[in-house]
Amino acid sequence: MSGPAFLLALAAALATPGAVVAPPTVVADDPGAVRRAMQDELGRSMADLRLGDESRPYYLAYTLYDLDQATVSATLGAVTAAHAYRGRVLRTDLRVGDPSFDNTNFEGGARVETVPLEDDYAALRRELWLRTDEAYKAAIESLARKRAAAAGQAAAADDESVGDFSKEEAARLEVPFASGAADPEVLRETVRRLSLLLVEFPEISSSHVTATTAIVRRRLLSSEGSFVDDSQRTVRVDVVANTQAADGMKLRSFVPFTALTPAGLPALAEMEKAVRSMAKELSAMRAAPVASSGAGAVLFEGPAAAQIVKLLLGDQVAGTPPPKTTSASNDDGGEQSAFASKLGQKVAAPILSAVDDPLLEVGPGKAPLYGAYRIDDEGVPAQRVSLIERGVLKSLLMSRTPRKEITHSNGHARAPRFAAARARVGTLVVSGAHGLSHAGLLAELGKIAKGGGVTTYVVRLLDDDSLPGADSDDLAALLSFSGGAHGPPPVRPLVVYRLDHGKETLVRGVLLENLLPRSLKDVTAIGGDATVYNYLEAGAGFSGIPSTIIAPALLVSDVDIRRQTGKNRKPPLYPSPLTLPSPLTPH
Repeated sequence: MSGPAFLLALAAALATPGAVVAPPTVVADDPGAVRRAMQDELGRSMADLRLGDESRPYYLAYTLYDLDQATVSATLGAVTAAHAYRGRVLRTDLRVGDPSFDNTNFEGGARVETVPLEDDYAALRRELWLRTDEAYKAAIESLARKRAAAAGQAAAADDESVGDFSKEEAARLEVPFASGAADPEVLRETVRRLSLLLVEFPEISSSHVTATTAIVRRRLLSSEGSFVDDSQRTVRVDVVANTQAADGMKLRSFVPFTALTPAGLPALAEMEKAVRSMAKELSAMRAAPVASSGAGAVLFEGPAAAQIVKLLLGDQVAGTPPPKTTSASNDDGGEQSAFASKLGQKVAAPILSAVDDPLLEVGPGKAPLYGAYRIDDEGVPAQRVSLIERGVLKSLLMSRTPRKEITHSNGHARAPRFAAARARVGTLVVSGAHGLSHAGLLAELGKIAKGGGVTTYVVRLLDDDSLPGADSDDLAALLSFSGGAHGPPPVRPLVVYRLDHGKETLVRGVLLENLLPRSLKDVTAIGGDATVYNYLEAGAGFSGIPSTIIAPALLVSDVDIRRQTGKNRKPPLYPSPLTLPSPLTPH
């Protein structure tokens, strides 16, 4: 017996009136065990799951992530760690009520649990049954609290209810999964050799190289009929180095390399060249002058351009409404993006435009793109979204949680492995009219300097707190400069040059203050060539969301520059042993 007849017989035999359904009987394993287990338990849950007079689920979706990650780290040519991890995670999205008002977008988040890794039909069905039971009971309680909260709160004057869940067409995607596991040995020699290069720079007090390769297979099945079976692969190598100036100021720099597979990384010689260049620049920074506070104009180039776009734009264009709460005065939840209420308004300089296009697979220079996908984490096909056109905000990134202005998803619901899906960036591409060459951008900076009262800078790299081994002391020190509750934390550049009459001078101790999304209106020039910056949003390794920013150089004409102050710890009292002659060196 199989199919619907099996489900009906099983439900009749095992279900108890007024209670959730009982566990399934054991069925023999087979090659399609995972998909069959998901289909069978989803069908049984939608048909029979009910508690007393409470409503049945009107929507149920299972998403299984098969996680395979390998990490290897090294310092000065010595491997310090090498390990692999495999696991399977289940996300259960169950909704009671109806699309106009259900248990979601309220208190609480996604229900995510680890489940057996083996493709065992009985074991998986049991886990799906238990997780669905928990999700249903929690959903009923959440819906009751949400109704009570809504009854006790007066509707806002501009409140136009658009519901909690948009109706979308079912989607199907099946991509053959390439077998093979993530193996730390594949990148061991690359990591070892890159870390060994830094032995040549005794001024660098500490360094480490970390490589992570992650393979995530996703299987999504919903009661609407959507089914997705695809996968994503990412590889990232981070080379991080630290040093101190004579006055004790801590200095850091890094070089990231990204690809979809280990074979897609740049040639080793190219990576070694980039690491040496970073190390020379960081060593020179120890003797660089400390920047002065005052008004500044800043040209963000290379990775820094993409990093500032992420901060000022990428984190601000989500249209998913913030979760409601039991407190009428706290519905924002701290999750409302800065541009969510600015549709149709000018949010950037007229020369600036931006789209988010997850369907792009290759960027400038044939660079692979982390942010490429075809169907989002709510089973909606990805769409190209024009966000900003000549400085005017035209749309937002949307999940299936609607808002008054945009009532349908545009395929941008994305979820960290252990949290709920919300609208997030896929591949954000910034472009502009009248793109200039590097020389042209420097000329524009020179014109600003001639006006007087403004110091001009070129920033080529910003700090990144998600880097492996990020210094918590540095983060705490940075936050201490945040200006209290009246402004955002300052942006900390790692590589900064002061421009004076066309001459670039390396400086240190720079903080960029009051950089807000509205600073995009101060972009007065834009470069002609774009940089691809791949990163993992809201996590690292398999837990993060692969995302991409593609951005040209940006000249921001009005930035508050502050000299980093405060007491610094003294540098080491005597030289690194790497500066001493080796015992094997002939005298």
